Amino acid sequence: MCRKNRLVKVLLLLSPLLLAFTGEPTPPKYPAIQEWQGPAWVTGKDGIRHPVKKKLILREKALLETGLNSLVKVALDEKRSVILLSQSVLSLPVISWESGEAPVLLLKSGSLNWLQKLEDKGRYNIALRSDLFEFIAPPGDFIYTIDPKNAYAEVKVLNGSIEFSALNFEESVKVQAGQQSGFQGVLESGEIAYDVLLQGKKIPKGKLLPVKTLESSQADQTAVAERKRQDKLAKQKSNSSDLSKARSAGMICQSPLGKFNQCAWICLNNPSKEKKKCLLANKEVSCVRKRCNANGDWAEEMALDAEKASTICKAQPVVAPCDY
Repeated sequence: MCRKNRLVKVLLLLSPLLLAFTGEPTPPKYPAIQEWQGPAWVTGKDGIRHPVKKKLILREKALLETGLNSLVKVALDEKRSVILLSQSVLSLPVISWESGEAPVLLLKSGSLNWLQKLEDKGRYNIALRSDLFEFIAPPGDFIYTIDPKNAYAEVKVLNGSIEFSALNFEESVKVQAGQQSGFQGVLESGEIAYDVLLQGKKIPKGKLLPVKTLESSQADQTAVAERKRQDKLAKQKSNSSDLSKARSAGMICQSPLGKFNQCAWICLNNPSKEKKKCLLANKEVSCVRKRCNANGDWAEEMALDAEKASTICKAQPVVAPCDY
């Protein structure tokens, strides 16, 4: 009986740990719709087509569509994302429920901007497919296009490089930053034509186009402009975060950062910011002292004489307790 009681006590002590190990796993954060512009739609596992109106984590499978002059940005993981450009359709046919991994992107029509820093490596491979090409997406900045109605596909390389080829094609071309290439297929009865080999292997009929200097379309320019806008927003967010941290540390004055009642010695009209000294020998260069007031402004400006300025003024502002 005593042994049974001891066993019960042990189980009671271990129950929190057992719950921690057997509890529900944390749902994945990716793939996720992060940004959009203009009319766009998403069809999820329920088969219902919804307008994109909010940030959304995609589960199990998804179909994304964009209207005229529209964009949808999807983060695939922490290091890789895609922007579906104007009048395009992208399918994510399989999304892992446990990990959020989306191993296949099927570009049905239109253009897709792939974004991945060259130094970043994804934790799993992602295959980019269409009716005319299929390969593991390399790191870089690429714009892939598929036009099924004209049996045409192309890649434009903004950063990085790729061995581009048609589906199961033996020939390939190396396309590097600032270049583009494509594949011109053949239509038969309005459909892309293929040579079908043994075991059902398909090779599109047509020819691989030579590498040439990049030509930017309106869609490409829109994608680049959108990325610049997002980079600017990210920078503003970072600056705002830095400013909040500075304020929480009591830095109420900006440019330079300073606390209430601190003073700043500032070199004005210095012709060479690279030099460490305030070049006071130049008649137009001067040194002033300002105080950080309760409103967060540098005020009470006072010009210093040459002797005083030479001992305290530097090329960059000096912030320290006031000397009075």
